[in-house]
Amino acid sequence: PLFVHILDQKELEKGDGPIGLILAPTRELSQQIYNEAKRLGKAYNIRVVCAYGGGNMYEQTKACEEGAEIIVATPGRLFYIFFK
Repeated sequence: PLFVHILDQKELEKGDGPIGLILAPTRELSQQIYNEAKRLGKAYNIRVVCAYGGGNMYEQTKACEEGAEIIVATPGRLFYIFFK
């Protein structure tokens, strides 16, 4: 349902988004979800970003700022990127 919803939206401009958010409780699970979402999204030109604790904070923040239709994140890193 998330991919169908994204395809019904207008194309994102730089800095827009995300349209969908997937929260995962652990880094490992967020990486697994990210890999599958990226694989599925590639066919439809859907950008996916992954943000989790222990990863490079600068790169994750920059990727989120550049815009993505889907963000896969752990709760702690999501909070840190968007609210601190």
